[in-house]
Amino acid sequence: MIDIDPATTALVIIDMQNDFCHPDGYYARAGRDISKLAGAIAPVQKLLAQARGAGLTIVFTRLVHDEARGAMEERHRIRPRRWTAHGKRLTPGSWGADVIDALHPHAGELVIDKNGFSAFDDTTLEQDLHQRGVKTVLLTGVVTYACVLATAFSAFDRGFDVLLVQDAVGSWIDALGTNTSEIVDLLLGQSVTIDDLSMSSNATTAKPIVTV
Repeated sequence: MIDIDPATTALVIIDMQNDFCHPDGYYARAGRDISKLAGAIAPVQKLLAQARGAGLTIVFTRLVHDEARGAMEERHRIRPRRWTAHGKRLTPGSWGADVIDALHPHAGELVIDKNGFSAFDDTTLEQDLHQRGVKTVLLTGVVTYACVLATAFSAFDRGFDVLLVQDAVGSWIDALGTNTSEIVDLLLGQSVTIDDLSMSSNATTAKPIVTV
């Protein structure tokens, strides 16, 4: 069991947006099976309720289309060989780019819009977390081996302790999701489950996070 200090921990919910997770969103309408992404909704919802009750800093990220720079795949001469997305999606201000209703942000919770994989690059997230005294991030959301992993690397590089909540993330490809947990354990922090976490609004000091 890992004791979480609510005063110094943020729950970061990555890209749980309609275009990714809703049956009427971009990817479902494009014929992609979103069930593995939508499968993250219920566990994230459970963890979010616990985190709100304990008083953690809550952060939602939204991947949005950059009108000036174009879609992610359009910014490169050499593009990923297996890239599948194309066309207009995740438009700022649209229903598709918004966080799904089941996880709707509350007043005072952070909502960070980003134009790339990492939630830290070209955003105010690092500053926002430091202002709130956050030292540890609990990472959840989609896609595990893309935006979640990129955010984990960025958090680690910026000095934050990293916990990947492996049963509150979603992946198109299961094996790559598993590999992400292994990468986190090897290089960045620890991959844990919701049941591994203990958080209390009365906590003042978290016990050290140790490898067992």
